[in-house]
Amino acid sequence: MVISSMISNTLVLALLINDLPSCSPQIQREALLPSSITDETMKLLTLFRKEFVPVTPGIDPFPARFLMGRDDGPMEEKPAHQVHFTSAFEIARYEVPQNLWENIMGNNPSKWKGPRNSVEMISYDDALRFCEKVTSVMRQAKLIRPAELVRLPTESEWEYCARAGTTTRYSFGDDAQALDKFGWYRGNAAGNDPPVGAKQPNPWHLYDIHGYLWEWCLDSFHEDYAEAPADGSAWLSNSDLPHVLRGGSWKDPAEHLTSSYRRAASKDLRDDAVGLRCILATEP
Repeated sequence: MVISSMISNTLVLALLINDLPSCSPQIQREALLPSSITDETMKLLTLFRKEFVPVTPGIDPFPARFLMGRDDGPMEEKPAHQVHFTSAFEIARYEVPQNLWENIMGNNPSKWKGPRNSVEMISYDDALRFCEKVTSVMRQAKLIRPAELVRLPTESEWEYCARAGTTTRYSFGDDAQALDKFGWYRGNAAGNDPPVGAKQPNPWHLYDIHGYLWEWCLDSFHEDYAEAPADGSAWLSNSDLPHVLRGGSWKDPAEHLTSSYRRAASKDLRDDAVGLRCILATEP
């Protein structure tokens, strides 16, 4: 009798649930979200997640290897050396915009304000903290898997993606005269106030990879590539060393915006020409 009653009650409960009016998608989403994640946060994070470009080395159009650096360049770009990638990752189509940064970090340090302008005035440690925090929130929102994390690119990942399969000085060729179409630099920028993606992308659909803002990389800065890793990993040394900035900025001449140009910067540097672009990868 007890078992019969339990079965009967279960069937009644199931019927009652089926008769309930279905919730709207928004109500269902709100019910599933942790209370700390607002609708606005979810909207920004969903867009951020959609804007990552999958990179699959060894599967066309992504080569498994590329030549990093330049033997005809300055000392810090030498020697040119092969880097071999064995793992897939994703890279953000755009630099991190101010609306996302402010929502996640609770502040907007930028000098040149605009919701979809790239965030600037951020140090290396600020960038690391953003990556750590946005990883946590995206995992809570189930936008990424528990084993995935958002981080800064290694220097070799950055150059590999900037080149996008090319071997020329810029991803669009060797002619700096064409730079106006692809990047903000000293020759065409009155100030750092455009939204991300206003110029043309590189062949892998990455915007502002040449110019707009310098982008932090994970690596410590070394004077040359003599002992650089060949597997795409970050080259981290003494914490007192400066870190690597890549890509050039709206303040810089064209020659600083090439795919191979490198700059050393103190991790405490905060400047209105420095921001970040993120990688989405699986934890090692």
